[in-house]
Amino acid sequence: MISLSHLGREIHRRYDEFGPILVFDDGNKRYLSFGTADEQSCQLKSAPLQLQHEYARAMVAVLMQSDASTPPANITLLGTGGGTLASTLFHWLPQATIQAVDIRQAVFQIAQQYFALPRDKRLSTHVSDAAEFLRNSEQGQCDLLICDLYLADGLDPLVLQSDFLDLCERHLSAHGWLVLNLWKEHREQTDCLAQLKQRFPQLLQSTTTDGNWILWASKYAEIADKKTARERCVQRSPLAGFNLWNVVKGFYRHR
Repeated sequence: MISLSHLGREIHRRYDEFGPILVFDDGNKRYLSFGTADEQSCQLKSAPLQLQHEYARAMVAVLMQSDASTPPANITLLGTGGGTLASTLFHWLPQATIQAVDIRQAVFQIAQQYFALPRDKRLSTHVSDAAEFLRNSEQGQCDLLICDLYLADGLDPLVLQSDFLDLCERHLSAHGWLVLNLWKEHREQTDCLAQLKQRFPQLLQSTTTDGNWILWASKYAEIADKKTARERCVQRSPLAGFNLWNVVKGFYRHR
């Protein structure tokens, strides 16, 4: 295992059938790692709901596509990590029901113990393979599906398979949004983008400075015009704790 001392003091370590799970604390932030140089999650201890990674901010910024009066009511998160996305959405959207899915039971335990993932009836946890979960879920019941499936050595290859995209389409409501977190290298895989456009004609994309390629995709949802999106960002940035428009504007660069 490579040295992770730059993340601070190791405060927890355990192993399951998929490998190590480690928690680090540098006094200011807390980190989750699967034993590689990449952080799976980062949480600012003084403001735990303020997302730290740019790619995470870009994923939740899809909420700017919805009017504040009609936010997504049913949310599914594939891939949990430290639970920072789940926790943020739980507090931002007090009427929403959230399903968090991860193949590792230990991830949920650590997210609750070390990253304050809420224990609440509005947030249910499911230990399951992502594809299997989607296959067994009620069709068309999800308004926001966020896919953040990463293994210790990189993106879960499941995400790029056409069968998986079919399951995502099946899971979403007619005007629901799919959010994918990929690496910027996947932009060169034109087949991936073509497959997405076949299923989700409404598509926005942005590449973050930390090397992630984030896609927002929907079948029928209307894309907010740039002026409206910016106004919503101004209104909601105080809740987010960061400048939402700095994140969202990248999705409008080529529109």
